[in-house]
Amino acid sequence: MSDAFDFSVPPFDRLTPEQRQRLAAALDLGVYARDGVILSRDEPADCLFVVRQGLVHERRGGEVVAVHGAHDSFDLQALFSDGQARSFVAAEDTLCDLVPRPILLELAHENAAFGAVIQQEFADRLSALANERSNRETAALTMARIREAYLRPPVFVEAGASLRDAAAAMKRDQASSVLVRDGDPKKGGRVGILTGTDLRDLVVLEGRPVDSPVGPLARYELLALDRDDLLFNALILMTKHSVRRLVITEQGAVVGLLEQTDLLAVLSNHSQVVALKVDRAATPEDLGRASQDIVGLIRTLHGTGVKVSFIADLVTELNRKIFRCLFELLAPPDLLANSCLIVMGSEGRGEQLLKTDQDNGLILRDGYDCPSLSQVTGAFTRHLVEFGYPPCPGRIMVSNPDWTRPLALYKDSLFHWIHRPDEAAQMNLAIFYDAAAVAGDASLLAEAKGYLLGRLQDNQMFFTAFARPALAFDTPSGLFGGLFERRRSEAVDIKKAGIFPIVHGVRALALEKHMAETNTTERIWALADQGVLDRGMAGELADAFTFLSTLRLKAGLDGSVSGTQTDNLVRTESLGKLDRDQFKDCLALVKKFKELLAYHFHLNH
Repeated sequence: MSDAFDFSVPPFDRLTPEQRQRLAAALDLGVYARDGVILSRDEPADCLFVVRQGLVHERRGGEVVAVHGAHDSFDLQALFSDGQARSFVAAEDTLCDLVPRPILLELAHENAAFGAVIQQEFADRLSALANERSNRETAALTMARIREAYLRPPVFVEAGASLRDAAAAMKRDQASSVLVRDGDPKKGGRVGILTGTDLRDLVVLEGRPVDSPVGPLARYELLALDRDDLLFNALILMTKHSVRRLVITEQGAVVGLLEQTDLLAVLSNHSQVVALKVDRAATPEDLGRASQDIVGLIRTLHGTGVKVSFIADLVTELNRKIFRCLFELLAPPDLLANSCLIVMGSEGRGEQLLKTDQDNGLILRDGYDCPSLSQVTGAFTRHLVEFGYPPCPGRIMVSNPDWTRPLALYKDSLFHWIHRPDEAAQMNLAIFYDAAAVAGDASLLAEAKGYLLGRLQDNQMFFTAFARPALAFDTPSGLFGGLFERRRSEAVDIKKAGIFPIVHGVRALALEKHMAETNTTERIWALADQGVLDRGMAGELADAFTFLSTLRLKAGLDGSVSGTQTDNLVRTESLGKLDRDQFKDCLALVKKFKELLAYHFHLNH
């Protein structure tokens, strides 16, 4: 059927007749039933897919991000790189012409016009993917409200107060300005402002007596905005009038002053700004300051309604950049060349938002010895604690020699964890399965993970024991039944009740299928691609995981100034009706998922 290929469609219209014949001879035909997976996430491709008939959905994180119809082609990114975080699924019965990679490269090399289009399409695709996140983040920051910035408390003086009184009030309250009341505002009075710069000019330059009343000297044409106005409007107003502060009101009353430095602090909480600070860091202390900026970025993005999955991707990239730069600052070059720094747990899965316990390790090349190893690893852990990442209670940190070892000893431990799986071994295996490389030689982790997946056998007893912790914590339902009114003030540990059962249950299913994915949402959709989960359940699980993670983030932000996740408790009385109903539905789904796990892994036997 290759003779039916449509060569009138760009860029194939640029091929010569002889080149078209060669391409037609090399073509194959792919036939895909509705809901069939054409190309799964993180799977390198060996051909370019050109849709002849039907419809293909391009999915990322369960969402349809693009639709490909007749004459559309995909996926150059998978073809020329190591895979992608997307999958392609037939939305209806579909036929695709398959252009093998060798003939595509051969023709691109021979035919400059054809090759230029292929190369440009690939470059455009990568550029679009790179810009997508930045554009979404910038859009979120442009929607930030004034209430998300720090407001300086207003300091009032009466119009009859002296310049000395105004200066004393500024010193007492550490303020750079005072607001001057000239009569009762409710009866036609007015409010003016006198700044520290005004005081200097009036007293030092103009020689005004310090006992002069401030009323006649204040400026009464105040520049004011409402607390719910946009920060960018405040920036425009400051720029237009060349001022460094605005009066902020709420329901007509003055609630504070927005200083230019505080406004810029919010707007500078952009990932590119934080990343630049990390790149320019010359000392661990520089990295610590950049790390603190991430908290402001999280607050801003969350406050403007950005999806938690996007925030997690952003924070993961910045955290790993900080860890990598810290390790490179501390480690001698030979240690960097002969080791792999790994992060595990939520950081390895790319799901850490606020700072949780450290879970990291170091894989050393077999035969390599570093005399200063203990000093480097000790300093690494100590600095992360200073950055706000608490030490791991189980001591899963590079400063613990059990987690800084040669590759051969890691393999020995993996063998032990698989074949003698006591409780501690199962926990270590679960944590290591989530590991991601951060610095050094990533091939060391790849070899260790390959060994892990290669040693797994179709051992029902092993997977039953490994999956069992997913049922370890109770998922309450009485909160939303007849007892709700009595118990609605109770707090629910959202991690134990909802997030952990999803994370570990999905991890157990993924490990059973020897999957390489580490992120929970990606694992969910990879399991759907393999038919382990039906797409309806996968979508509900992914949505529930996102919602529960969002509630956990809010609880952490409400309970922490430093950005450390100290609180996993959700107090149901603090939720609005819609959130409470969705929380109820999520917990019900978690119970349903537990039942599926119990049946699949024979956990009730």
